[in-house]
Amino acid sequence: MQNIILENISLILLLPLWIFLIIMCGRFFSVYVNKKVVYFLTLLSSFLGALSCSLALINLNETIEFIYPFIKINDFIVNIGLQIDKLSLIVAIILFVISFAVQLFSISYMKNEKKNYKFFAFLNLFNFGMAFLLFSPNLFQFYVFWELVGVVSYLLIGFDYKSNEKSEASRRVFLMNRVGDTALISGIIITSYYMYSFAQNISFITLSFEDFNAISTLLMAYCSTPVFYIICGLFIVGAAVKSAQFPFYTWLQDAMEAKLPVSALLHSATMVIAGVYLVIRMMPFFTLSPVLTNTILYIGILTALICSILASIETQPKKILAYSTSANLGLMFVALGLINVKAALIILVVHAFIKSALFVLLPYEKSVSKINYAILCISSLSLSGLLLSGVGMKEILFKSLGEKAVLYYLFLFVCFVSAYYIIRLVIMIYKQTELKNNANITELISFLILLTGNIFLYIIIRNSYHIAEPYAAAVGGLALALLIGKNNGFEKLNKTPKILEKFYNIYLPIFYDKISGSLNYIDNKILSNYKPILFISKLPVKITNWIEVNVMNKSVSFVSDISKELSRRDMLLQQGNVQTYNAYAFIIVTAIIALVIAGYLLIFGG
Repeated sequence: MQNIILENISLILLLPLWIFLIIMCGRFFSVYVNKKVVYFLTLLSSFLGALSCSLALINLNETIEFIYPFIKINDFIVNIGLQIDKLSLIVAIILFVISFAVQLFSISYMKNEKKNYKFFAFLNLFNFGMAFLLFSPNLFQFYVFWELVGVVSYLLIGFDYKSNEKSEASRRVFLMNRVGDTALISGIIITSYYMYSFAQNISFITLSFEDFNAISTLLMAYCSTPVFYIICGLFIVGAAVKSAQFPFYTWLQDAMEAKLPVSALLHSATMVIAGVYLVIRMMPFFTLSPVLTNTILYIGILTALICSILASIETQPKKILAYSTSANLGLMFVALGLINVKAALIILVVHAFIKSALFVLLPYEKSVSKINYAILCISSLSLSGLLLSGVGMKEILFKSLGEKAVLYYLFLFVCFVSAYYIIRLVIMIYKQTELKNNANITELISFLILLTGNIFLYIIIRNSYHIAEPYAAAVGGLALALLIGKNNGFEKLNKTPKILEKFYNIYLPIFYDKISGSLNYIDNKILSNYKPILFISKLPVKITNWIEVNVMNKSVSFVSDISKELSRRDMLLQQGNVQTYNAYAFIIVTAIIALVIAGYLLIFGG
């Protein structure tokens, strides 16, 4: 059974790509006109993906690779394929289970949308790209699917491309992510170059995840310490951008222009965890120096702190959850900075189920069913650290803090604020929407799937922690939110100046404008009018011009004149007279014989 599952898992992972092609080519096969066929194929791919990965995880005993040569240049071979281990299978199960629930929700949410078949096609393409990113055996394949996931995100955010706001938001998100993509590919190329230049094992050039322990040690030995830090810094920047960490978290707010299913799937549970997944895979690099792990730690706690504060003063529900996503991803970075991969993975899994549920539970109409609101309250209490698996993800990380006093108090403050803004969101939704009795069955099933996942995770991790200070901090946040909400204080607090938001939207652009204006003034008014600088800037041009005129052109003219003179003399010799040609031949042959005889006498005459 184990061999059958593992040998055919690649077919299951390719299924979303096949369905994407079927849907997009539906115009030729009349598939797209039948929405039920599109829905069935989409749900089938996610269901089979979750089932096969779950069975593989149960039966897996060791890492298995399926490798196929893709590019071969002499001894250099770039492979493609699958690397199946417990880490990739766990994250893949999250991907497919949450995809199934979100796709089920999308059937109801997108029922009145024109060309919704294209929306489901993009969801399948995203699942394909994300799955092969998770199972990539080396960094080269990882980067290819990293880019594919980014492109699909751009397509889904800008799905309503006729809307200027959503179209512009998708472009901003795409451009911001190019920063991380550039950093990642730069780190890959530089690392591969060092392996090519110095490593004895030619296979290290492909940067296989299986060889990362040896590659990281060799890289640190081959290059200087500053260069090693720069290379690792590039990987950290790539991960920080993808996971919306400080100071790159603003792109996630723009991504909230997307539809609710896109935010629930891509921007809370799957795509944004790619950066965290990259850091986990590259832990052999970062653990070689406390400077690198501390950098990851400080990025994480700073992001959690700033985004928690911003979420507590935000008024739009989707943006509150977006800030919350960045904050919780920051906690994953904190766990990785503390070299506690288990805690980071637990937060990743728990947060994915809770946050995707919160996104799809947000009201998109003026009314919401009572059962939906009840599930929203349960999920909110869980994310705040007061109920079910959400309690465990905070307490397990808290145990890793040790004696770091500053980190201790900052973490408790984040727990307090997190509970405050999530309960505040629940109260705001209650006051702004009307509760009704009936519920959409399709949507309700998707909500219950995510809630079941939350309960199942609680059962698994409930013996791994004990209730401690984070729970007390969350209770304090809950009490504050209820107190302020009871007295209608949120409306007054919403008018509070958003200092950090103003920094990004007002002060930072002004700062950049001043810098660019200063540089422009220096360039045009100072450097352009300063004679020594003008002379130095024009000197290369003058030297090049002199070489071209006096060396290159005259050399060409000299060769041309010689050729013409030889041609003229040759024409004088060619008179068309046979006797003359014979005389020339006789003279040449006689000269050659005379030279041969003279040489012989010089060598052997003595």
